[in-house]
Amino acid sequence: MQKLFFTLTKSVFFMMSLITLATYSSLANASLSTKAATPNQILNQQTTVKNKVLAKDTPNHHTASNANKVLSTYRQWAGTRYRLGGTTKAGIDCSAFVRTTMSNAFNIHLPRSTAEQRHAGKSISKSDLKPGDLVFFRKNNHVGVYIGGGKFVHASSSRGVITSSLSEKYWAKTYTQSRRVL
Repeated sequence: MQKLFFTLTKSVFFMMSLITLATYSSLANASLSTKAATPNQILNQQTTVKNKVLAKDTPNHHTASNANKVLSTYRQWAGTRYRLGGTTKAGIDCSAFVRTTMSNAFNIHLPRSTAEQRHAGKSISKSDLKPGDLVFFRKNNHVGVYIGGGKFVHASSSRGVITSSLSEKYWAKTYTQSRRVL
């Protein structure tokens, strides 16, 4: 029993020594200079770290901002019934909803019809979708605006202005293309 206790104590002491040594070793490597850092060096280091953080956060912030802009317009129209050729709260079709959304959210003026919108901007891969991109279905006869997380907003002919998922069987099967107009 004493032998087991001694072996365990020895192992714990050895592990603690390694941890302590590793900690002091990393602290020693933190400053390779024998001179104290100048205020300018400290400020430059802080600026560098801040810029790296901002560079990482900017795309995510921009993406979230675009999604929020689209969703803001969506909330105003959610539940509005579908009407072919419609452009008002009394009824709206998919291309008019997309045109209104892009105009309100980004001040981008798209053509009125899906037939014309399918040529706007540049073609992108479905895997490269970002909030604000256009998604087309049914051989380019239906359009919506991507909001992120695999979802898009659109004026559904059966349910009016709603959100749907690209992974839903119907939308996955009828997906045609994506376009970036931002």
